[in-house]
Amino acid sequence: MTISELIKSSAEITRIKADRILKENNLKKISYTKGVLQSSVLDGQEYTQTIELDNGNVKSYSCSCNKDHLLCPHLLALMIRREENKVKGDENIPVKKPKASMKNTKSNLKVILEAADKEELIEFILSLRSYYKDIPVIIRKSFLSSTDEEFLKENREELMESHNALKATSSKEILTRHFNLMLSVHERARQESKERNYLRSTLLYLLLFEMVSIPSVGMEHYLFDSHYIKTYQEALLPLAEKKYTARESQMIFDYLKQICEDLSDLSHITTLLRIMKNFITTEKDYDNYYDILLYVYEKDTVLPFDKNNLLYLEYELLMMIGKADEAKELRKENPYVPEFRFMEAESLLGRGKLYEALLIVSDGIERADRNWDELIRWLFMEAGIHKLLQNQEKYLEVSKKLITLGEYKAYLDLKRTISPNEWHSIYEKLVEDEEVKKNMKGVYKRIILQEKDKRRLLGFIEENPELISEHYDFLNPEYNQEASKLLAAYIEETAHQITGRKNYEHLTQMIEKLYIYGQTNLANDTIMNLVMRNKHKASLHTVLFQLKDAYSQSGPYMPE
Repeated sequence: MTISELIKSSAEITRIKADRILKENNLKKISYTKGVLQSSVLDGQEYTQTIELDNGNVKSYSCSCNKDHLLCPHLLALMIRREENKVKGDENIPVKKPKASMKNTKSNLKVILEAADKEELIEFILSLRSYYKDIPVIIRKSFLSSTDEEFLKENREELMESHNALKATSSKEILTRHFNLMLSVHERARQESKERNYLRSTLLYLLLFEMVSIPSVGMEHYLFDSHYIKTYQEALLPLAEKKYTARESQMIFDYLKQICEDLSDLSHITTLLRIMKNFITTEKDYDNYYDILLYVYEKDTVLPFDKNNLLYLEYELLMMIGKADEAKELRKENPYVPEFRFMEAESLLGRGKLYEALLIVSDGIERADRNWDELIRWLFMEAGIHKLLQNQEKYLEVSKKLITLGEYKAYLDLKRTISPNEWHSIYEKLVEDEEVKKNMKGVYKRIILQEKDKRRLLGFIEENPELISEHYDFLNPEYNQEASKLLAAYIEETAHQITGRKNYEHLTQMIEKLYIYGQTNLANDTIMNLVMRNKHKASLHTVLFQLKDAYSQSGPYMPE
């Protein structure tokens, strides 16, 4: 059978794929020697094709993509190219040799580059991969990566379609399908980064950030978004350190602008803009970013808090390009931006003007209102000023405010500052304060544990009995009786909720603690109560009686 007959008899889908291979110039290293036609195709990976010819007829053909000698698209592409060359009168197809090579070191580089066509130039530069590991990435970026726009479009359309299908009443299956899709895109982003396709990885992380910033549908969706939004932010930061071509940078900032246009949550936009500032490397990047910043600032929905953040970003941009005078002017025009006020207070502190700095701090605290992050930052500065002024009463007052806001660091700073002789009385006042005690499961618990205050910890656990197993050892031996009763009650309370051997073994480990700390009778009573209340749990009975026998003098086992 001739090559033209094989081409005519090939399947339509095979012909389409072969045409794509030829169109994308993926057919390489074509040679014809002694009746054997050979080539290689880049299709995900490199495949080798061999066709044996005898007087114009095909004797045999094979491709490394399969072991069944099928007429694959790779072989068909070679046959089509062969027929095209025959029409042109080229009976023999020579092996191509690039005009540019390492041997031309004495030649003028400009002449080499102008003489070599794109395909030859790529082959030449790829030969340098052993000299510079990033050459393949640069080549892919500069010449071969022409479908990044389609890549982003396809992924975005798929995710948007999935998100739009979600409703507050959506079934668990629909929600799960959407979350799995998000996770698969996340995995794809990680893989692209691993393969050093940094542009695609950046685009995917921007896409994921956009998706979790869209108003949530239902609590499950909200929890998923809240968990992953920080992950996507952190993933974008190291990607900013990579090198991007002008086309890639343009695409990144074009997509950033689209996100800023589509999203309504300005707090998420402000966070994203702060991250994407790190992607600025050229003058064009700067112009693109500045345009986006101004666009967001002029939105009707921007709140005063977000506006302040955007103004500070503008200040950072001006300082970045050395326009210090314009940056100072911006500060003068917007004196109540918290970041500018904070910088002013730090400047005064550096010059030893503590009282002037304290006036700005007091104003900052008042303006912070319920913005907790901003309030805490001002309070820490106020505490530092009172410490420098050696005003212990005020320092204690501000530290207590920080502790009530959950700032454990404020407690550590306070303890380091106060002398050991004074600390006990100050600690007593602190932990007896009603506002501090309200934060019982947070900073209050950490403080009494740090201070090894077993009396207060026992009172805390009486109100939160589910924590007894965690702190039972610590409470012994001083509060053995009280802690043991709490542990026994907790064991009996939770036993009916559990099933499975592992859970039963965990239960017996808690009972064993009663034996270890000398509460043998209480442990025996607890075991019998559990048996009576859980009559149908035979596996539980088995592990309980094994434990009881192990600690019983009359049983088959003796304690170690």
